[in-house]
Amino acid sequence: MFVRVCKEDTLMEGGMRVVIADAQLIVLAWPEDGVVKAFQGVCPHTNAPLADADFDGTTLTCPLHFWSWDMNSGQPTHEHATPLAEYPVRIEDGVVYIDAEGVAPIFAEP
Repeated sequence: MFVRVCKEDTLMEGGMRVVIADAQLIVLAWPEDGVVKAFQGVCPHTNAPLADADFDGTTLTCPLHFWSWDMNSGQPTHEHATPLAEYPVRIEDGVVYIDAEGVAPIFAEP
């Protein structure tokens, strides 16, 4: 079920923000030359919130151990990382909706 998480005008191309949907922390990112995407908001390595992660317009980097992901796909940009779970996003009438139901964060193997 899609739930409202923010207004579209609170996002900007090359930017990101963290929202909550279905009791999950979710990163909303709008990669440069891309579309708005939603991924799990916790690091698969440490379970740390990605609210303070660095986002350079394309790549999101965890501040703890510097794992990083391409925010067009959620795929890791270095060898040992785990991908981020992606959530469906819908934008209607200037409002961003996410469907987090049935999507669980992915965590690295111990």
